[in-house]
Amino acid sequence: MKKNLLLFSFLIILISSCSEYQEVLKGNDLAKKYEVAKVYYNKQQYYKALPLFEELVPVYKGSKEGEEMYYYLPFCYYGTGEYLVSAYHFKNYYTTYPTSLHAEECLFMNAKCYMQMSPKYELSQEYTEKAINEFQLFTNTFPTSALVSQANEDIDQMRAKLEVKAFAGAKLYYQMTNYKASAVALANLIRSYPDLPYIAEACFLIVKSDYLYALNSIETKQKDRFEKTVAVYNQYKDKFAGTRYEKEAKNLFDNSTSTLNKLNIHE
Repeated sequence: MKKNLLLFSFLIILISSCSEYQEVLKGNDLAKKYEVAKVYYNKQQYYKALPLFEELVPVYKGSKEGEEMYYYLPFCYYGTGEYLVSAYHFKNYYTTYPTSLHAEECLFMNAKCYMQMSPKYELSQEYTEKAINEFQLFTNTFPTSALVSQANEDIDQMRAKLEVKAFAGAKLYYQMTNYKASAVALANLIRSYPDLPYIAEACFLIVKSDYLYALNSIETKQKDRFEKTVAVYNQYKDKFAGTRYEKEAKNLFDNSTSTLNKLNIHE
C-alpha cells in the first residue's frame, strides 16, 4: 500500500512538472522561458532546454541577451548528441562574437564536436581529419589558452586513429600476397607517419615483402630484387634492434645474401 502511494505521488509530481513545462513552452512570457531554460540546462536536461533556447535565440538576436542565450544553444545540441548542428553553432558563435568571454571555449568545443563524430578506424575518417584541422585552428587562434594542452592531446588521439587506419590499409596488401604493392604502401606509410607506433613491424614487413617478391620472381629478375631486399634491410635494421622482428629480419637478410652469392656464381 505504501509503495503504491509513493508511486502515485511520483506520477502526480511528474504529470504536474510536465504540465508546467508545456505551459511555459506554449506561453508568451519570454523572460520565464529563459529562466526555465537555464534551470533545465543546469540540470543537464538538454532535451527540455533546447526547444526553449531555439525559440529565444532568434527573438533576441543582435542583443546582449541574445549573445548569452546563444551560448547555451550549441551546448544543448551537444548534450543531445546532435554534434554536427552543435559544431555549426559553436563555430558560428565564435565568428559572430569573437571578443566574447565564451569565444575561446566555443571554438574549442567546435573541434570537440567533430572528435565526437570520429568513427572506428575501419570507416571513413572525414570527421577525424576535420577534428584535427579544427583543433589546430583553435591552438593557432588561442596559443596561450589553458585548453591548448587538451587540444594537443586530442590531436594526438585523432592522428593515432589515422595511423592505425593507414597501417591496416598498407598491411592488407601483404595479407593479400601482393608483395610489390605491400612494400610500396608501407614505405609511403613510414614517410607519412615517421613516428608510427608500429614502425618496427612496418619496416619488417617491407623487408619481408621485398624478400617474398624476389623469391617468387622469375630467375632473371631475382638478382635485382634480392639486392633491393638487402638494401632495404640495411636501411631499416636499426629499427629491429631489441624487437621480436630482429631475428627473422636477419634471417631474411642472410637468405637474400646467400641466394645472391649463388646467383653470382652462375652468371
